[in-house]
Amino acid sequence: MYLSPEDGLVALPHGPGTDWARTALDLSAFEENHEGIHVLALNTPATAQNSIDTLYRNAQHFGITVDITRRPFIGDAARRIAQALDGTWAVMIGNLQLPESDARQRLRWAWSAPDGSLSYTVGAYGAQMSAAAFLAHEDGRELIVAEQPWDKQLLVGALAPHIDFPSLGIQPPASIVAPTEQTAVKKITRTLLPSYDRALADAHLLMLDATLAQVREARDSAEHADLMPLASALRQHAPYLIRHMRSTLPGPLAAQSAAVLDRAEKTFTLAPPPEDQAASELLDQWLEHGTRLTEMTRSLDHGLIDRPAPAPAAQPGLPQPPSGPASPSPNTPPLSRHHR
Repeated sequence: MYLSPEDGLVALPHGPGTDWARTALDLSAFEENHEGIHVLALNTPATAQNSIDTLYRNAQHFGITVDITRRPFIGDAARRIAQALDGTWAVMIGNLQLPESDARQRLRWAWSAPDGSLSYTVGAYGAQMSAAAFLAHEDGRELIVAEQPWDKQLLVGALAPHIDFPSLGIQPPASIVAPTEQTAVKKITRTLLPSYDRALADAHLLMLDATLAQVREARDSAEHADLMPLASALRQHAPYLIRHMRSTLPGPLAAQSAAVLDRAEKTFTLAPPPEDQAASELLDQWLEHGTRLTEMTRSLDHGLIDRPAPAPAAQPGLPQPPSGPASPSPNTPPLSRHHR
């Protein structure tokens, strides 16, 4: 259990008695405001004390243990980091000690180099990670904020918005480690986010190339094409490139380039195709505006990769622990398996 200046008391049930711990928290007026994250406001001291007394009685009755830690709660650090970053970032916190939790599943979308800090920590120490916060930007970018279990430094990395992105063979986003929130914000701004934006642009471009190849195949085929999967893929990848071109290139776009983006936006993001529009005409329209978008993106943003998209492959396996002991420092106590 943590003391949070924003939430009050924060409890993360885990271990063999998780179900009884959650019941004890519910009976003690704790509220589950995120999955597996139970909080008790302390703004009314008498009410809070009554809830705490009830919790300890319930814990004794159910045979569970209440552990108190002086460590800061990761959710507080994540919210302050989100406020310091440009744009609007929504924060969701998850209890990683619940094996079937949504937060534990989202760790599988961690996107960094196999030898990067995020991949290594999740692979070698994932079972010891107690909680994580997920920062979601309105444009679809998503970060994970956690702690390295062995030294408690902040760990921040990126999540892949598409399951195929980590297997495309492009340079993945960087992940960063920092001792303080201020240092983390600097590293996120200077290193993580630029590498994340580059990786996203590369990945969306390759995926759009692959989708346009399917559009071309469907147009040239004598068989009736299923347009829904193609439309879904085009609307997933083209809008990012349109935003990328408008937001990252220095100076105003030339009139011709702006017109290409406007037509692509109308085709892929704004207006749904008329129901009576012929499939062949729609495929031609997708192919024309999608190809112009990819060609313009490559011609104006020279940092993007310029090669055909590889076939989607299985995600690479998580890195193995080092040959030496993979446990934390002897001075770092193991996480309790009791209620926390």
